Amino acid sequence: MNIKTSVAALALALLSACASVNYETTRAGTFRGDLVVVWLRDTGKAGDGTFIYVPSPRDPLTFTRPEGETRAKVIEPEMMYTDGGSIPPIGRVFNGLTPWNYGPAYMIHDWLFAARQCLNDGKTDAAYRKIEKATFQDSAEIIAEAIKALEVSKKVKKRDISGPTVTYAVTSPFSLERWKVKGACNPVTAEDRRLALRAIGFTPEIGDIAGFRTFTNEEGAVISEPAAEVVAIFSF
Repeated sequence: MNIKTSVAALALALLSACASVNYETTRAGTFRGDLVVVWLRDTGKAGDGTFIYVPSPRDPLTFTRPEGETRAKVIEPEMMYTDGGSIPPIGRVFNGLTPWNYGPAYMIHDWLFAARQCLNDGKTDAAYRKIEKATFQDSAEIIAEAIKALEVSKKVKKRDISGPTVTYAVTSPFSLERWKVKGACNPVTAEDRRLALRAIGFTPEIGDIAGFRTFTNEEGAVISEPAAEVVAIFSF
């Protein structure tokens, strides 16, 4: 057994599935539109900040489940904070498990959880209600359908480990706890929304910025850096 297989076995052993999905027999859904991710810099420290998914004003991202699937049939994420799929460090040793490699699939999955958490807190926004019939089992099936869609559209290469491993990981007790948790609704603040929208404009490009934050570095020098920057774009 090679190192990659050994680590995969260890990761899977650490998880106890709360849902059941056969990745190999899962059918692909369909993506349309553009995905845009903006990084909001909170301080001048490298890597410090917050990622926000921003629906493209030109052509927002949508995901349509395969024929026959009725719950959360068409998913269109609203603006939300995201960490690229909540992939734990142990998972990043696998091909395909970096935070953004499966970015569109992660955004769909993140939105299901963000909306569910707000529904758990009694929020009644129309955007949340569109997915209120989706179950935890659906959330696991949907990320599998979304990764399959990325493979079919040639956005990622088919891998032997990544798709099944991601699908298995999102069925864990930790994921189920996040699905059921109350008090976790976290809509994007008005200020962060303003910065994110300014950064992407109407036709976003990697490196587009908005606003500036000023800080003093360890050497005492005053530094000014962009407050918001477009860091990822996927188009279908």
